[in-house]
Amino acid sequence: MSGPTPPPENEVTAAARLMLVVLGLSLGLSDIARAQLPFATGRQLGLSRSQWKLFVPSGYAPHGDDVDLLVHFHGDPQTVWNNAAYAELDAVIVTVNYSGLSSAYSTPFANASLFQQLLNDARSTLATLPDFATSTSWRRLGVSSFSAGYGAVRRILETPTYFEAIDSLLAADSLYATTASDGTALDSQLVDYKVFADRAAAGDKRFIFTHSQVPTFTYESTAETGDELLNHLGLTAQATQATGLGTLRYYREAEQGGFQLYGALGSNGDAHLSHLRYLGEWLDDLGLGDESLTADYNGDGLVDAADYTVWRDNWLSFGAPGDGDGDGFVGNTDYGVWTGQYGAGQAPESSAIPEPAAACLVALLLSVRLATRR
Repeated sequence: MSGPTPPPENEVTAAARLMLVVLGLSLGLSDIARAQLPFATGRQLGLSRSQWKLFVPSGYAPHGDDVDLLVHFHGDPQTVWNNAAYAELDAVIVTVNYSGLSSAYSTPFANASLFQQLLNDARSTLATLPDFATSTSWRRLGVSSFSAGYGAVRRILETPTYFEAIDSLLAADSLYATTASDGTALDSQLVDYKVFADRAAAGDKRFIFTHSQVPTFTYESTAETGDELLNHLGLTAQATQATGLGTLRYYREAEQGGFQLYGALGSNGDAHLSHLRYLGEWLDDLGLGDESLTADYNGDGLVDAADYTVWRDNWLSFGAPGDGDGDGFVGNTDYGVWTGQYGAGQAPESSAIPEPAAACLVALLLSVRLATRR
C-alpha cells in the first residue's frame, strides 16, 4: 500500500500556514497550565537522534523484564512529562520533535525501519541502567501525537508489524487529511486510522481521538476527520457540556469499546494548544502500566459479564481479545484473570460474579478440551 501524503503545503493559505508555524513554535506551558500540573522529575536520556529523548520518571520501577512505553510525537518534552505525572502514568516516555509541519514527521518515518530503530534505541539505553534488566522488553506500547505529529504516526501505522505492536493510540487534535473530490477526507490517508478504530471498538486496542473546532480551509480539520471516524464506525456523538482538565470544555463525545472521541470547544490557537497542555486528561486511559484491568477484554473500562463473553467467544484462539495474562493465547488461565478482576471499574453493588452459569460453562469447556487431548 502506498503511503498517505500529507496535505500539500501549497494548498495551505499564507494565513493558515503562519498560524500553524506559530502553533508549532508555541509548545510551552501557560501560567494556568503550570498551576494545575505537577512538575515531573526523572532521568532524561539522549538517544541516537537529537530529536528523540527518553525519560524515566522518578520512582518508576519496571515489571521485571517488562516495561511499558509511551512514544509521543510533537510537543515540549517537559509538558508531556508533567501531564504523564498528573495521569500517574506508570511508563517510560520517548518524546519525538522535528521542526516544521506534518511533512517534517512523515518524511523521516517514511523509512519503515526508523520506528524500530527508535524502539531498539530506547530499549538498549534502558538496559544499561542498573535498575533495568539487560533483557528489557516492551510489555505495552502506546503512541500519542499532538498537531503535526500525526505525520509520523500515519506512516508508522502503515507497517503491519508496528500496527499490531501498538496497544493504544492517542491523537490529540492531531489528524488532518487532504480533501478529496467528494468533499470528504481522502480515504487513503485515513485507512489505517479507521482499521485501528475498528480494532479499538471491538475491544482489541484503545484509540482516543480528540479535536478542537479550529478550522482549516483547504484541507480536512481534526473535527472533520473525527466525523469520518464516527461515520466509519456507525457512531453518533452525544452532546455534552462536560468540563475537562484546565481549560478543556467538551461539546460532544462518543465511545464504543476501546474507542473514545472527545470534541472540545474553541476555534483559536490557544484552544488547539490545550490538547497538548492538558494531555494528561487522556493519558490515563491508554492502559499503560495498568495492572488492574487486564481482564477488560472489550476495552470499556469495566471488568464485567461482557468481558466474559469476549473470553468465551475467543477461547482457544491466538492473538485475540480475552488474553488476560498476555501470553498470546486465550485459555483457561485468562478466565481466572477475569474472575480475579470481576467488578473492577464499577460500583461494588454490581460486582457479583455470575458464578453458576460461568462456572458450568467453563467446566464444560475444560471437559471438551481434555477429551480432545486423549
